[in-house]
Amino acid sequence: MKKSTLVFILACILISSCREGNQKSSINSQIKTEIEKPIKNGNPMVADVGMADPHIKIFNNKAFLYATRDEDKTAKKFVMPDWKIWSSDDLIHWNLETTINPTETYMGASKNCWATDAAYKNGNYYFYFSNGNVNTGVMVGKTPTGPFKDVLGKPMLPEDLTPIKEYDPTVLIDDDAQKTAYIAFGHHRSGDPDFYYMIAKLNTDMVSLAETPKEIKIIGDVNVLGGNDKPTLHKHNGLYYLSAGSHYATSKNIYGPYTKRGNSGNNNYGLTSRAHGNYFNWNNQSFHTWCHFHLGKDVARYRESYIAYLHYKNNGEMITDTNFLDAHFSTGVGQYDANWDKIESEWYMVAENIEKKESPNGGFEIQNITQKSYLLFPNVYYINDKRSITFYVSSLEGAIIEIRANNSKGKVLASCNIPKTGGWNNYQPIKCNLNNTNGVKDVYITFKGSGNDLLHLDWFLFNN
Repeated sequence: MKKSTLVFILACILISSCREGNQKSSINSQIKTEIEKPIKNGNPMVADVGMADPHIKIFNNKAFLYATRDEDKTAKKFVMPDWKIWSSDDLIHWNLETTINPTETYMGASKNCWATDAAYKNGNYYFYFSNGNVNTGVMVGKTPTGPFKDVLGKPMLPEDLTPIKEYDPTVLIDDDAQKTAYIAFGHHRSGDPDFYYMIAKLNTDMVSLAETPKEIKIIGDVNVLGGNDKPTLHKHNGLYYLSAGSHYATSKNIYGPYTKRGNSGNNNYGLTSRAHGNYFNWNNQSFHTWCHFHLGKDVARYRESYIAYLHYKNNGEMITDTNFLDAHFSTGVGQYDANWDKIESEWYMVAENIEKKESPNGGFEIQNITQKSYLLFPNVYYINDKRSITFYVSSLEGAIIEIRANNSKGKVLASCNIPKTGGWNNYQPIKCNLNNTNGVKDVYITFKGSGNDLLHLDWFLFNN
């Protein structure tokens, strides 16, 4: 073989190898890029399905979303053919578990499958549903997703039960020793004696009333709760909350009277009295989920559903985090971009041994931190090129903040010595190196020090 021929063959092999290597590099880069970006937006929670009236319940450390469905994007009246049950482990990815058709109930064929709620007691799961604005039924199952059976075969709240319309139920199981359950329902209009909410205690069977329903009195001069259906009840720190959309009132007695408090939102993102949904807690974090006529109610009776972090002021007022929505609406909860200008400490997904409190800087922060405390911020994307992290903190005695990857005892990515800042209202930005590695991170923030209030953490950010 001539030397020139051999050189030519070797050159071809080399070129081919380089091309293959470049192709593999390109493929690996593409895979890495795909891994490094969020694979799903968080809002709307599920797009283009007409998800409405969302109620999220936590059963067995898993989120279950009970929702109605608007069928027609052009309908001028509600067309709601069935109910859907979705599940999620992270409040980002939702799996459709069950469709309940009205033919499985006393309703028969219908497109009036209005708002719902769900509860667990005595080893059973209960699915409460509205037959339009006429009456309320109940189904019972052994799992959060059914199968459910209409055990009564007739309305639980028949239309002649009270002077009002018996629909749009909400169920609360109290935290007393007996786990007493209550159901509220109806349509409230301020100043109209024919429209109000009612409440009654449930029997232990959860499918019958233990008492005659009573009117819920709503008092106060705040310009909210002027009129809407779909009441929702929940309890926080010993206070009962009665809401319609994002308008709410509170009482120390579940029967009321309830004093008007305000709007947890600001009328943006559909946060009005029409924002049917619920408030719930999971892993020491609070959330708000609701639906919105995003096409315009005058255009169509068609909605989609959203989720955001929720915070409680020291006086019990609720705040749906519209600052988060303004900056990161489509991202939703439970995932973060390391390129954000900052990540607020109250945007965590899981926490232990902390308190979320109002901050003197405005908004909220994390306080009462001990050595046993931690915060989890899962799914932090675009962190690869970050070489340091900055914490905005105050501390009386000083402490250490550690950043760990993927679990609370995982690899230490950063260790920051927090000095005494001279008072709780004296905040300092503390920057430390980040020993980073490739890949999306579940970022755990842990703490070292002595005492029951090591530091107050307002926010943090990643730096290139």
